[in-house]
Amino acid sequence: MGNYSKNLKKAFGSQIPIRERFFNIIFSAAVLIGITGVIACMSLGSSRQAIMVSAAMTLAFPLLAYIGIRAKHQTKIIYIALVIVNFFIFPALYLSGGAIHCGIPSYFVIGLALTLFLTTGVPGIVLASIESLWYAFIFFASWHWPSICIDVPAFSRENGVKNFMFQAITSNTLMVCIAIGILAKIIFHLYQREAKIVGETIVEVERQSIIDPLTAVYNRRHMYSYLTTQVEKAKETGGDLSVVLFDIDHFKMLNDTYGHLVGDTALKALASIIKRACKDDEMVARYGGEEFLIILPGSNHKMAIGRAEEIRRCLEQSQLAPELPADKPVTISGGVCTFHGIENEELLVAKADERLYKAKQAGRNQIVGEEVDLI
Repeated sequence: MGNYSKNLKKAFGSQIPIRERFFNIIFSAAVLIGITGVIACMSLGSSRQAIMVSAAMTLAFPLLAYIGIRAKHQTKIIYIALVIVNFFIFPALYLSGGAIHCGIPSYFVIGLALTLFLTTGVPGIVLASIESLWYAFIFFASWHWPSICIDVPAFSRENGVKNFMFQAITSNTLMVCIAIGILAKIIFHLYQREAKIVGETIVEVERQSIIDPLTAVYNRRHMYSYLTTQVEKAKETGGDLSVVLFDIDHFKMLNDTYGHLVGDTALKALASIIKRACKDDEMVARYGGEEFLIILPGSNHKMAIGRAEEIRRCLEQSQLAPELPADKPVTISGGVCTFHGIENEELLVAKADERLYKAKQAGRNQIVGEEVDLI
């Protein structure tokens, strides 16, 4: 029982690609319906021809699915195969097998599923719609002009044509209902899958719109949005709020000496160090170039300076890139500004930038955050 369950998961589990899973579902459904169609033909006394045709359909449909999947990048081949099989081969097999008196009609419903699966966009919908009209016409013709069926030997049965017609229609109605049920389940499954993919894509697009692609921290635009929210919150609650603006010392010289690839590696490593030092409600953003800004909700001036010093010391002991000399570590300077209840987000950043400038003037590799009147 365990091996059987494991094999089912291998064939239909969510861990395999969606196209392969769809093919496995279609293949299983086609075989199941084909076997049921053969049994129906035999129980109704249909001809050997009808039984053989129904069995052949069991293999024909999965074969078409397989060809379509293997030729998924050759759109023209897929459309030609669908037109030939759905417009000519399937109807010919249906009519030669006894039309409504065998289990083949259910394959028309599955055929529509295959068309929608192997094609995309408006052309696929148009083709499926035309197929639906064609199938409807074939059903109508086989009902009103039964002589077009090549072989319907069961008409000669003693129990009468009406009784046989009733049994045949009941059998095929059941078969079509099974096919429609399978089709509905497949469409629902694909809809769920597509909805999940769309949702994940939207989330990813939103993430990319707020994340700096090089350093994987937030970008400047999102930083200002978050800082505005925190400033408004601090004004309402009177809570603490601080910002720290960092800049890599002599970064231009680093780029000129070791190249921009090494400079990019250093930026990514610095961003990673700062992120590890921050809490969940604190934000790290790339402010521009080699500058990074940290937003520290709930941190007063002393706490913010302590956090900035911790990051500065950690960086001083780190090697940001293998190409950089270990005995000459890259250093950073920082400026700290704390919210006093009257500043806006732009003034907070501007004052942090002023203090960063003072740190560079004072010799770099230090944090400046003296308490001064911000007005």
